[in-house]
Amino acid sequence: MDSLSDRITNIIEHWYLSDSALFQVVCLHELVENSSIACPVRCGRRRIEYNPEFLENMTDTALDEALRMEAVRIILKHPYERKPDMCCDEAAAAGSNITIGDNYDYGAMKIDRPEDYDLKGGMMYEWYARRIQEMLPPEDGTPLDSGDSGSSGDSGSSGDSGDTGSGRTQDIQERLKANSRANSDLSGLWEEDDLTAAMINGVIDSVKDWGSLAGSFAEQIKASTRARINWRTVFSGFRASVLSSRRKLMRMRPNRRSGFQQMGSTRDFETKLLIAVDVSGSISTEMLTYFYGVVNSAFKYGFEAVDVIQFDCGISIVKSLKKTMTDVTVIGRGGTSFTEPINYAHENGYDGLVILTDGYAPQPEIPDGFRTKILWVCEDKDSYDVHHQWMEQYGRVCTIELK
Repeated sequence: MDSLSDRITNIIEHWYLSDSALFQVVCLHELVENSSIACPVRCGRRRIEYNPEFLENMTDTALDEALRMEAVRIILKHPYERKPDMCCDEAAAAGSNITIGDNYDYGAMKIDRPEDYDLKGGMMYEWYARRIQEMLPPEDGTPLDSGDSGSSGDSGSSGDSGDTGSGRTQDIQERLKANSRANSDLSGLWEEDDLTAAMINGVIDSVKDWGSLAGSFAEQIKASTRARINWRTVFSGFRASVLSSRRKLMRMRPNRRSGFQQMGSTRDFETKLLIAVDVSGSISTEMLTYFYGVVNSAFKYGFEAVDVIQFDCGISIVKSLKKTMTDVTVIGRGGTSFTEPINYAHENGYDGLVILTDGYAPQPEIPDGFRTKILWVCEDKDSYDVHHQWMEQYGRVCTIELK
């Protein structure tokens, strides 16, 4: 009979073929046994911890679902993004469970769903967490400032049964009390981590087959990567995305030292990155200085070498860098054509293209067979708001905020 560790390994190896998105995010984590937690599995801090006392006697189907539940939680980034405001650990964990239960079907494992708490379906994680916070008895968490639970216009009640009496309220609070320790432990490793969230976004951007996550849930996950965020965070995820395009998945068992973190892929780290700097007349000298600060920062995010071009309506300067730039000469200051750097990246076989720009130019023409991943870095929030919708057709978008 296989050991628990072998059963877990076999299940995750199977995801390589059936659920590549879940397989890839699990491979970012170390698998660790922890007999002290009051929940079967939990994740956070780049770890997936499991309590063998819960898992040993599970069927393979139930074990798969217990692991899959945490993999889905990871790809939703709940353990790596800021917890909803004014919500305790218990409310955050319960809100996460309800979000998963509302979107993903489980058979052998029981997971909370919106109707278990008289809540409507189809809402976001933060909304569910706040509604649960309002339901907690005062001693179990810090209540919201409003003080009048559920009195807002978008009340948490599903509105279907009308069963809002004290008996139903007591049932819900008893359910929360019974799950209190497990939910608190479930979120015990959660902390805001921009780098890991960006790496997960990199995986999301590279996924072609969503397996069991297909449909509206996959669209919700993909939409979570499109929010306007600081370029420093996006740069980390863009690097992960570019590297994933050079990665070849392999079926191999994890070793004892590194576990799943080194399982399942090989990478070519000689990644070719091109940074294109818009030097057209609409770009200020101050912004050009900041653009080149972004260029220099590429080395901090793990790129060993980058090529830099300046462009307006043509390509003016090409430089290959292995260290930060200390002297910058600007040539150009005419109009802008995004087709120029895109064609250059395509013709020279770059894996990633970062375009630093204010966005004011016609949309580019993409050559046939173009595979280079694009990251648009807009000069400020205003240019982002004007251009991000069309830019997102070609790649990821973020903004620079001058301080």
